[in-house]
Amino acid sequence: MAKPINCKMAHSFQVALTTPNSARKHAPPALGAISGITLRLASTKTGAAIHANVDALAATEAADAPGLFYVVVSTTLLTTHILPLGVGAEFYAIWSKSGVMDMEWTRFLVASDDEVT
Repeated sequence: MAKPINCKMAHSFQVALTTPNSARKHAPPALGAISGITLRLASTKTGAAIHANVDALAATEAADAPGLFYVVVSTTLLTTHILPLGVGAEFYAIWSKSGVMDMEWTRFLVASDDEVT
C-alpha cells in the first residue's frame, strides 16, 4: 500500500539498513559502517529520477540509531517536482548505495492536504 505524502510540507524519507553478522543474521551495522547512501524519487520502482533535483540526494545516518538513514526533502522540491504528478499519482523513494545498486524502495502517493494528518 502506498503511503500518502502531503507535498506542501517537507518530508523525512527514512530507511533502516542491516548487514550480515558472523552468525549470518542481519543486524544494524556499527555507526558509520555504511556510507554513500542516496535517495531518488522516481515514477517507477526501477526508473530514473523524476527530475535531477530529486536524484542522488545524500542520506544522513541517525547518530542515535545506527543503520537508520534519512533524507529531508524540502517543500520546494516536493511542490516543484512531485505535486505536479497530480493528487493520487504514485511515486517511489528508492535507496541506493552510491547510485551503484538499488537496495530498497517504498511506494508513496501524492495526497491533498486534508488526506494526511
